[in-house]
Amino acid sequence: MKKLLVAALMVVLASPAFAAIQNVKVSGDITSTFVDRNNFDLGETVGIANQQGAGITVGGAGNDNNGTSVGLKHQNVFVTQTRVRVDADLSDNVSTTVGLINERAWNGENNSDAAGTQYSDDTDVQLYLASVTMRELLYSPLTVTVGRQVFNYGNGLIMGDGGVNNLSTGNLSHIAQDLTERTSYDGIKAILDYKPLTIDMFYFKNGQSFTNGSVLGKESSSDVFGFNANYQLSDPMNTVVEAYMFSRINGDEFSGSNTALAAGSGFNKGNTLYVPGLRASTNPIKGLNLQGEVAWQLGNNVVTATPQNAQESERRTAMAYQLMASYALPVLDKYKPTLNASFTSVSGDKDGSANYHTVPYKSAKVDSAWDSFNENQGAGTIYNTLFPLSNMYILSAGASINPLEDVTVSGTWSDLIAEQAFSATNGLVYIQPDGSTASPATSNKKGMGNEYDANISYAYTEDVTFGVTLGWFVAGDTFNKVNRSTASQALASVGVKF
Repeated sequence: MKKLLVAALMVVLASPAFAAIQNVKVSGDITSTFVDRNNFDLGETVGIANQQGAGITVGGAGNDNNGTSVGLKHQNVFVTQTRVRVDADLSDNVSTTVGLINERAWNGENNSDAAGTQYSDDTDVQLYLASVTMRELLYSPLTVTVGRQVFNYGNGLIMGDGGVNNLSTGNLSHIAQDLTERTSYDGIKAILDYKPLTIDMFYFKNGQSFTNGSVLGKESSSDVFGFNANYQLSDPMNTVVEAYMFSRINGDEFSGSNTALAAGSGFNKGNTLYVPGLRASTNPIKGLNLQGEVAWQLGNNVVTATPQNAQESERRTAMAYQLMASYALPVLDKYKPTLNASFTSVSGDKDGSANYHTVPYKSAKVDSAWDSFNENQGAGTIYNTLFPLSNMYILSAGASINPLEDVTVSGTWSDLIAEQAFSATNGLVYIQPDGSTASPATSNKKGMGNEYDANISYAYTEDVTFGVTLGWFVAGDTFNKVNRSTASQALASVGVKF
């Protein structure tokens, strides 16, 4: 009997321990999209941007410096994006979240070019979310979430869901990277809830590259820190005021990719970015919402002085502001007519690629070009796919209506104007859906172009939605005549949530 009890005790001690689960919720979504795009190269391109972004390499019209075509002339592809999420409550104050994602082009598995560059891999499933949330940690107002999660504040002018929203490193990076749903980071978020004041403090790993061949050290990392204070005024207009500070600190040897660097190379020495800002939202009359946001960028930007490739830092002094308005018209209530308008300004730098005197190698000025940071705006538009959110004014106006109970129709016009004219010292580089970048032939004028977008959404059931988006970008006089082809796109999707 004694031996039996000892054996039973050993079995108990050797058994794995599992947390008690009070509640489990499984959710997710599947979205399939037909993508048809034309003339995203805006015609004949001239040259491609070099990897450091310090200048433009000019080749023959319509080709890069290797004599090959640059840019997207026509694209016709189906894409399916699948996400599965599991939320589990372990106790009254502890819960976990795990999410998986797969993004793929139909029958595009393991496609690569002649050089072996992998363009898609349908079999890849990435970890999208993986976090534990602890409420009332230490004391009741504090909630802490640790692990892979989403960081999103305001309207995404500075801090959107994850990374610049027209760039991606996932399965869609060589197909339609602006459509990616991979929008999470590994980090820590602490929320102090002092209603009506809520304070978010967070840290996440923005990037990690190898140094000394294999070691992931402090010098090879990029880290983001920040806080966001949200205060809800107790007034009839439901006014909300926010103040924030976000910062990005790059290690001296952070390359932005998993590339081995020599110790002490100083690849990114002294690269810092600090973004303080204010945002407000109010409803002065029924149906009218007004929002305003202003932000600054401070810190140091690392640039390279040629031909010796000496590195120097120049002082950042950039600015952005945004005004937004939405008005639900007090007529035809059955059709829910709504008007909206916005104006966005992000500063540029007229001498962006001519930062240094020849001898000695010292910075000739400060850097006034707005850094896109982690913006998440203009999703689904052609101009957002092509252009970084920097050095431009964006004026948009639109309307929406529900002609039928489950149908929403909307349209938007957007006018893009360069804040600083593009030139030899301020070259225009635009992004293609496959992740490549190209440099078009430009004039010294500021009219970048106009975009016209139309959207139709049909809620077939509570869970299934059909959508169609049509867009045209008419290039302006910023571009020379050979680069004024009208870019167009048609996106048709069906999505289900469960």
